[in-house]
Amino acid sequence: MEKEVTFYSAGFKLFGTLYFPDTMRPGEKLPTVLCCHGLRANRKVILPDFARAFNKQGYAAFIFDYRSFGESEGQKNRLISHERDEDIINATTFLGLQPEIDATRIALFGISYGGANVISVGAADARTKAIVSVVGFGDGDRWLRNSRRLWEYWALRKRIDKDRERRVLTGKSEYVDTYEILVPTPAEEKFYSGSGQIAALKTELPLETADDILSYKPEAVAHLISPRPVLIIGAELDYLTGFEECVSLYEKAREPKQLHILPGISHYETYSQGFDTVMRLSLDLFGKALGKGA
Repeated sequence: MEKEVTFYSAGFKLFGTLYFPDTMRPGEKLPTVLCCHGLRANRKVILPDFARAFNKQGYAAFIFDYRSFGESEGQKNRLISHERDEDIINATTFLGLQPEIDATRIALFGISYGGANVISVGAADARTKAIVSVVGFGDGDRWLRNSRRLWEYWALRKRIDKDRERRVLTGKSEYVDTYEILVPTPAEEKFYSGSGQIAALKTELPLETADDILSYKPEAVAHLISPRPVLIIGAELDYLTGFEECVSLYEKAREPKQLHILPGISHYETYSQGFDTVMRLSLDLFGKALGKGA
């Protein structure tokens, strides 16, 4: 069963979808997984498969569009990391107000950029009882630097500096092709090829987003998640963010913590070939932290 909802974050109206298991009984309050999507995604791609899989195990699940993405309000495609964190925290508050949700049993599940956000939010919001981060990153500056040749990195930094001046004088940031900020890999180009909802995610982002990424370092606060459990999942052939980012997140976190690197698959194959393993590991953690679902 699915239920379309709206809530507000910093005055922006955000759109979300609640997913409930078919086995849910009237008046029951369920443990819930708040699912956080990646950089360019929205609530209608990739994560619904995970939400329905959580439903099969008796958990409610919630996916929403961050401000500026999908159907939610905000300046189009403007990604600011701490604003996404704020949206997740407000989504947690919203979930706690729903009659079907047990506010004391909410966990975070994030993929790609969402995998970084859930670490940051998990450190800031003690209401979340467990955190699963999938192919995320720990240090945005290091991520951008390692994904390109050194001279390309400094050329990007110069463009960001110029755009910072532009924003101060005009209030506007230059929009560029996403690939000018995030260097595409062959696996990424294949993932976004063709037509349909995934291909439609190819878009432009403001250089302000690149500026923001440079200063976003979830690993700096990862230790604050303890004593709540955190599971970090990487992919051996992830050449978009690099599995080393997951290793660094794990090293900065404190117990109880787990690290699992999926062998032989890329960043995006985590959502397909790696799906069953990601679900098995996540459900094991959530079962211990939240208890079993309906």
